[in-house]
Amino acid sequence: MLRVMFADDEPYMLEGLRSMMDWNKLGFEICGEASDGEDALAMMASTLPHLVLTDVRMPVIDGLELIEQASCLYPEMKFIILSGYADFEYAKRAMRHGVANYLMKPLIEAELIAAVEAVANTIQEREAHSQYESAALGCLRLETISRLLQGEIRQKWIEQANALLDLHECSSFRCILLEPDVQAHVQSDLIQVIVDRIKLPQANLLPFGVGKERHGFLLVSGPEERDLSPAMITDLIASVRNNWGKALSFSVSGEHKGPHALKEAFREGLLAEMCKFPSGTEGIYIYQGEWSAETLPAFAGMTESILAAVGSGCPETVRAHVHHLFIALSRQSVSGSWVSAYLGNIKLEILKVVTQSGGEHVLAPNWFASYVPTDLGLLERKVMQEFLQAAEWIGQKKGIGQDAVISAAEDYVKSHYSEKLQLQHVAEHFRLNPAYFGQRFKKQVGLTFNEYLHVVRIDEAKKLLRREELKISDVANRVGYSDSEQFVTKFKALTGLLPSAYKKG
Repeated sequence: MLRVMFADDEPYMLEGLRSMMDWNKLGFEICGEASDGEDALAMMASTLPHLVLTDVRMPVIDGLELIEQASCLYPEMKFIILSGYADFEYAKRAMRHGVANYLMKPLIEAELIAAVEAVANTIQEREAHSQYESAALGCLRLETISRLLQGEIRQKWIEQANALLDLHECSSFRCILLEPDVQAHVQSDLIQVIVDRIKLPQANLLPFGVGKERHGFLLVSGPEERDLSPAMITDLIASVRNNWGKALSFSVSGEHKGPHALKEAFREGLLAEMCKFPSGTEGIYIYQGEWSAETLPAFAGMTESILAAVGSGCPETVRAHVHHLFIALSRQSVSGSWVSAYLGNIKLEILKVVTQSGGEHVLAPNWFASYVPTDLGLLERKVMQEFLQAAEWIGQKKGIGQDAVISAAEDYVKSHYSEKLQLQHVAEHFRLNPAYFGQRFKKQVGLTFNEYLHVVRIDEAKKLLRREELKISDVANRVGYSDSEQFVTKFKALTGLLPSAYKKG
């Protein structure tokens, strides 16, 4: 509802303005009446009307002086002048200050209604445009933060961070991730709770979303404030958790400066979430150093291997590395939330590669749904399917970039895996130098020739163990192993189980 105010020194005019029209029907509520310009100016400060109907000749401050002073203080305020004098000079002065209309007394109802409706339309159009601009700026801010968090340190995003986010090289900040996922419409309420409780007057909160799952905000200190200590962060978040009424956990990065450090801060927030660094307060995890968690080093290399496998577009390589990962997960005492955060981190990196190639649309809408790792076997199949989907798209996107000879070599291995294959023989088949062939094979597939051969053979062995009643030695022989002990050793290395245990399971 818009607000309208009247200013006239004649009581009957004020009464007439109140009763002449149905102001609510026109979208207005009457917020005040004044009998002179001085009272009107004071009343504006407390009521902030959208529209003021004022007489020209009033005591203390006349209507034109009132408009001149109010226009400087409230540039968006609209005015309609009501006058008993057809004075051209008055009209010219009024129009210089953007007066919406100049109506002569006695007022004609239809003219007044038309003038008020025109002002209402102008105000509504201006507010709609302002909301559109605000929404567009909000989207641009979110995109800028998201790009920088994902490591796109291009000058364009740095400049936009300086201009839109007030995030400069001297700005200190921490990246804070929310878990479980907090959607955008809820996140705004949470941000307001944090703003109400923060003790830094100049601090700024910048919400962000990366992908469809990861949400959080940057806590940025003001130019003269440097207190983003762990103690301050813990006190702030503990207060928010106590007043929010919902179970939320917060994972906090170390303190950084400048937009160039956003990627590192985001990575630290993910590590804090994955490793559950203790802060002494429930639900708050503050990054304490990359190698302080025993589980992290074991998985760092696996992350790189999986990303390389997906990036190569080779399904067999992806299957092998994902399966290795889940064997390791089954042997580690890690929480479900750790597993969820760890896998989410890998998916963020995959999403970045796919998005940079213009392929975010190819991923299913639920591709970034939170993992619920209640059963590692079911979770492995789900993750395998998703990573293979990304690898397949990347492989197709590379298109001409795929090495046709190596692709043919992969097919050759799949057709002749039961034979005594050696890199030298396959290289000769394709008329290539063995060393050169090995380099090209590793570059495209992500595995050495022998590693790939073992992956193909063990995949075939698993099929035989599931489908046929064969002795272990027979299975070994059928997939190309003349030595049963070597077969058992490779099978366990790639699956985590002995062939006999796999067959029973």
